[in-house]
Amino acid sequence: MSDLATSTASQNLPDNVTHADEQPAVVYLAGLAPGSRRAMAQALNVIAQIVTGDEKADYLAIPWHYLRFQHTAAIRAHLEVRYAHSTANKMLSALRGTLRAAWKLGLMSAEEYHKAASVESVKGETLPAGRAIAQGELVGLLNTCDRSPTGVRDAALLAVLYGCGLRRAEAVALNLEDYDEGEGTLRIRGKGNKQRLSPVVGGAAAALADWLALRGRRPGPLFWGTGNRNQKRRLTTQAVYK
Repeated sequence: MSDLATSTASQNLPDNVTHADEQPAVVYLAGLAPGSRRAMAQALNVIAQIVTGDEKADYLAIPWHYLRFQHTAAIRAHLEVRYAHSTANKMLSALRGTLRAAWKLGLMSAEEYHKAASVESVKGETLPAGRAIAQGELVGLLNTCDRSPTGVRDAALLAVLYGCGLRRAEAVALNLEDYDEGEGTLRIRGKGNKQRLSPVVGGAAAALADWLALRGRRPGPLFWGTGNRNQKRRLTTQAVYK
């Protein structure tokens, strides 16, 4: 967390902590199903570490009812930078639930609770998970592509799009160095320059190996043009599926 965010998140928080039966986090967690309790406890521990600057802090260390909007806004800013939007929003949900428990316990006024809990969710997209392509499915893909350099490239491109759940823009943005052949992963850059790793296995890995045998190991776009006009130039999204 930045120095500014750290100072904001910890601003005006007293050292004293309520007893366990009045601890909002304990009350909030007690109301969850067992399957959710551990995950949300871990989320609150992360927030406690952000607020205190102590990597060993847990949710019992925080007087949650003293958090105000300036604190929760700083917490959100830190989570947005550090975590995927889905993870950050899960943590914010735990924070809001704990603040709600503080209000119900009479430790916060309704106005204090609503202001502190009013931080917006982190925006983002849920991307396709992808799956391994079986050899039989790859045969179907290859049957639509000839064995020319363009056909081999297109087979690999289709295998990556389908097997890794990529969008066309994500696929054409890939560079050679984004593919770790040893680990069998692709580094994908999504919207907002957010990155993730996607496994490349089975038929998709075989199709990529065929393409790389023709393409070579020259740095640059993973998928480039093979024609006279666009040879070794990055494909455009419009060129995909043409």
